[in-house]
Amino acid sequence: MKKKVMLLSCVLIFVLLVPAFAASDPFSTFPEALGVQVGRLAGIGLSYQKWNGDDGYQVAVGAMYHPLMNDGHDILNYNIGFEYMRSMYSDDFAKWLSGRLYLIAGLNHRGYKETVVNPVSYDYEAGDFHLEFGAGGGIGVEAVFFEHFAIATEMAYVLYYSPLELALQDRFILDLIPQVSVRYRFN
Repeated sequence: MKKKVMLLSCVLIFVLLVPAFAASDPFSTFPEALGVQVGRLAGIGLSYQKWNGDDGYQVAVGAMYHPLMNDGHDILNYNIGFEYMRSMYSDDFAKWLSGRLYLIAGLNHRGYKETVVNPVSYDYEAGDFHLEFGAGGGIGVEAVFFEHFAIATEMAYVLYYSPLELALQDRFILDLIPQVSVRYRFN
């Protein structure tokens, strides 16, 4: 009886643990992902990503509203970002680790009404509304742990256009920006 229980326990452990360490391609097995994105091109907020073979896209949306301007937070800050991604290389490095190197091209829109400090009373006051559009491209690397948990880092050159700035030289900014995301892959 002890041998049967021991054998049954070993079989159960094997059945439960082996799929977690089985090698597979998480990019085709689980092409969709939900998570958070932080980047001025891809967007700052909740994100959705989908891959179809070597081509993928992601959308990130975020919004914050602080009407009391506590601690100097901007009154309003919103953004939406879209990225197209093209895989250059992917591999399963271990049974629990996969990775992908990819190129990105993206668009971003951001608007914010800043909070400023009154120089006389030192109280927070509503400042100007700023509008910003961005376009750029770069490279990214995504690591996937146990087929589902993904962490990606990206580096992109972005050209920003702010149409509400008065001086022409202040309307355009070129910047190199880092981005990071944490997602759960599924489907």
